[in-house]
Amino acid sequence: MCATTTETASLAALAPPAALKVRGPWWRPRRAAVLLAAAALLAGCGGGVFVGIGGDDDDPPVAALSVAPTQAVPGQVVTLLADARDDYGVDYVAFYQVLPNGGALRLGVVGAPPYQLAVALPADAAGIVQFFARAVDSYNQYGDSALATVQVLR
Repeated sequence: MCATTTETASLAALAPPAALKVRGPWWRPRRAAVLLAAAALLAGCGGGVFVGIGGDDDDPPVAALSVAPTQAVPGQVVTLLADARDDYGVDYVAFYQVLPNGGALRLGVVGAPPYQLAVALPADAAGIVQFFARAVDSYNQYGDSALATVQVLR
């Protein structure tokens, strides 16, 4: 009976006939035949047994970041909004500000959509301020967004 059928049976109907109720190792000589029959039944129903744990088919997350407004004065609050996706799900998104020396300062972490964070521009900001988002999955794989910029007005 394929898993897609709607037939039902009682437990009594599924019990082996009295002739097969033999105590002892009756299973051992027949195990190859039973396994072969089970495999054929699964294949005939279009099914199978699949086992997957992370591995090579698990892609890292991807992230895209937008910022609003794109022009602001020092101290003004801007909103960072990330779109994060993964084939097995995103655990969290971390938001970063790119520092003048090329490093990155983590501003905050958001664990569920919408992945959004409000931050104030530094009081000493000049020129442009750059941000990026990092989406992380349960296997600690990550994907960074492209840089989003805010032009600092004086």
